[in-house]
Amino acid sequence: MKVKRTGRLVSVGMIFLLLALLSTATLACQPQVKQVFIDVDGGRQTLTTEAETVRQALLEAQITLGPLDRVSPDLYVTLEPGMVITVTRVREELVTRREVIPFERQIVPNEALAPNETRLVQLGVNGEDEITIRVTYENDVEVSRTEVSRRTVIPPVPEIMVVGVKDDIPSTPIEGVIAYMDAGNAWIMRNTSGSRRPLTTDGNLDGRVFSLSANGRWLLYTTPLTDDIEQPLNELWLASTTIVGEAPVTLGIRGVLQAAWSPVVSQNLVALTTAERTPSPPGWKARNDLWLVDLTPDEPMEDAAYLDGLRQGKISRPKPVQVLPPGTPGLYSWWGTTYTWSPRGDRLAYARADEIGLITLTRTTTISASVQPLVQFTPFDTLGEWVWVPAVSWSPDGRFLAAVVHGPPVGAEPAEQSQAFDLWLLSADGRIKAKAVDRVGMWANPVWGTNGIAYGQAVNPLQSVTSRYTIYLMDHDGSNRRQIFPYQTEPGVQFPELVWSPEGNSLLFVFNGNLFLTPLGGGPPRQLTAGSQASGIRWVRPAALNAGLPLTATESLSNSAVLTSGGTITVENDANGTPSAPTVTPTPVRRDLPQPAPAPTGTATAVSMNPDQRRN
Repeated sequence: MKVKRTGRLVSVGMIFLLLALLSTATLACQPQVKQVFIDVDGGRQTLTTEAETVRQALLEAQITLGPLDRVSPDLYVTLEPGMVITVTRVREELVTRREVIPFERQIVPNEALAPNETRLVQLGVNGEDEITIRVTYENDVEVSRTEVSRRTVIPPVPEIMVVGVKDDIPSTPIEGVIAYMDAGNAWIMRNTSGSRRPLTTDGNLDGRVFSLSANGRWLLYTTPLTDDIEQPLNELWLASTTIVGEAPVTLGIRGVLQAAWSPVVSQNLVALTTAERTPSPPGWKARNDLWLVDLTPDEPMEDAAYLDGLRQGKISRPKPVQVLPPGTPGLYSWWGTTYTWSPRGDRLAYARADEIGLITLTRTTTISASVQPLVQFTPFDTLGEWVWVPAVSWSPDGRFLAAVVHGPPVGAEPAEQSQAFDLWLLSADGRIKAKAVDRVGMWANPVWGTNGIAYGQAVNPLQSVTSRYTIYLMDHDGSNRRQIFPYQTEPGVQFPELVWSPEGNSLLFVFNGNLFLTPLGGGPPRQLTAGSQASGIRWVRPAALNAGLPLTATESLSNSAVLTSGGTITVENDANGTPSAPTVTPTPVRRDLPQPAPAPTGTATAVSMNPDQRRN
């Protein structure tokens, strides 16, 4: 009986133990009341709550968080009795301010002044940057400032002081006439480098047009007009290189993107293309048209009489005649056009961002122009507001061209971002297309001469946009490549501007802003100038008369381009027999020039860049 009573007592005990554990568990599962403290908005709140997390406590206290506010501890931390929760109010503001940009002081050597003579040619003006700053506040106290953006709202204008340099450079004999730009002025030297003299002194050449006639007697150049968006880009001028002191005269042709004399001495013919001014970069929109201008006077006369007649209005200004209508070919048609005359003056090579080709001029009773693409390639994406277009050079016999072509990718980059630029040789009949040199760089600028092809080789060919260049010479078939500059330890040229002498036995180039002449027979280059800002070199020998396609005053060009079924543009007289001209009056270009029209089907009008604008 005692055993049975003991078992009954154990059973009752177990029941009481289970009930106690169940009661404890039930109490544990019930929310516990806790007292916590919240520091917010400059004060402290006391909160007695059954909330489990910091986030729940803030919701119960009706505290709203902003998108930048910080909470410590984190929102999902479990509450503990006596916990202090800190809410930091964070806000940001964007403020702008102006900052002065001090103007630069530039000292420009000038060979036109006496040694050490100085002239202030431009006053300096400070500019302004607009800076956007993000200001961060914590609990209404500023804790940081971060610059978000900066843009120049008023560009600074540099102060320019020109200083005469001592002319201690030995005079070097040259063949014919060399023209070049220096400090925004046109310069000329004839027969010797010591004869150099300025043709202009205003320093306002814009560099778009700088062309020396085949006889060496005339120079074409352009000067900018006002910054008024309603005005054309520039104006075309004609200067005599033979009459000392004779003032240049305007031809009344405006909005010219490029112009060049025919290399045929017997024809005073100029090819030009036009553009209109735009408010957005690069500041123009090319029309991709082609015009021819015959500058032959109606009757023989002296150069001085011709200039005086144009200046006084006694001689009618020449009227350009349209050969190719405006168009928008290719991806970068807005940039512009380059045309390069053939040695015989019967064709022009055109280049654009994705194509090189020929325009053949044919004379019967009228002048016609047919377009023939030679090579196409993927345009280069500069990731900027400029366009790369290849430079093209004719062989002296007019049968071949040398040009730089944008190459295929060298890795996994897209084709349009390939950094490969190769030197190609092309036959004018389209039968031969041969890559002569790999990876020469985008600014190789080959020039074909009687003794070979000179070109620049980028020191860093896969970074050729900023690389310096070594000047090389190779045979016409691409063989026998040899370096001709640097001669010793020079760093190389920044941009290969290369011109052959008329005889083809020496090469003229620009190094550190001065002209240097290197003979092919060996020896160091000879410095010809000291102005340190030379560019745009041209060299002709007047005695070298070329046989070409002459256009005389009695066989002048006419207007009204008509597209034939064969893809040929034929130029005919209009109903009155009078050719129209682009912007031959002071009114804005966009009203005087023909409005852009679609390019003819099956033709390839040109798009390009001026190589002189490589690093704009």
